[in-house]
Amino acid sequence: MKTIKYFYLAIQKFVIIFSSYFLKKVVLHVINTEKRIHGDSEKIFIANTASFNNALFNTMSGCIYIDEYSFAGHNVSLLTGTHDYKKFNIERQLDIPLQGNDIKIGKGVWICSNTVIIGPCNIGDNSVITAGAVVITDIPSNSIYGGVPARFIKKINFE
Repeated sequence: MKTIKYFYLAIQKFVIIFSSYFLKKVVLHVINTEKRIHGDSEKIFIANTASFNNALFNTMSGCIYIDEYSFAGHNVSLLTGTHDYKKFNIERQLDIPLQGNDIKIGKGVWICSNTVIIGPCNIGDNSVITAGAVVITDIPSNSIYGGVPARFIKKINFE
């Protein structure tokens, strides 16, 4: 009887280790590769040649447009949603505008990891947003911006 008990415990331990190993792999795969969408997915327009890894797309207050050959590092957040800071409690939580905070990303834009882009804003063609930046204004084409909030660093000269 003791042998059966130890055999049962060994199988139980194997199942726990085996399942947690594969569950961890699945969860990490989803976290690291799947796009996360808060709001209406019909308000996201991504060109076929664009790549945005595990970005968070919040479309509660606008649309998100991403043009050809733009790409982003990991953990980028594109946020159109907002709340009215002058309101309080449940009124602040539920009062979300449905439009007006669109985000438009031009062609060939590189958005580095852990960047937050808050709409409304337009990022011009071929621009670079450095890692960890918080974008709250329009970014002109062929520019490098970085910091919190994102500031102009330099113009990109194509020679």
